Amino acid sequence: MKRKSTLSLDLFGDRLDISKYCTDDRGEHQKMLKVLTRAIEGELTPRQRECVRLRYVDGLKVKEVAEELGVTPPTACKHLKKARLRLEKVMGYSFPRLN
Repeated sequence: MKRKSTLSLDLFGDRLDISKYCTDDRGEHQKMLKVLTRAIEGELTPRQRECVRLRYVDGLKVKEVAEELGVTPPTACKHLKKARLRLEKVMGYSFPRLN
């Protein structure tokens, strides 16, 4: 049985810390989460999506992500970095004050 993955802005830590920009308790936070989820699905390559899922949803360390995907840790780290940069750009477009 496939378990449902949940994504939280907090999982990205200081690498993609957008939760501090939310002005209300839950409304804007939920909007940001929705945009982030859509960006992951539509803007990232399949490999980047998989790396993000393993690292930020499943909570694996970079070394474990690399082992799971059959790549070296520096390669997994590169995919994660590119994914974070792309997601930051998309979030900046959707929420200009994040820039």
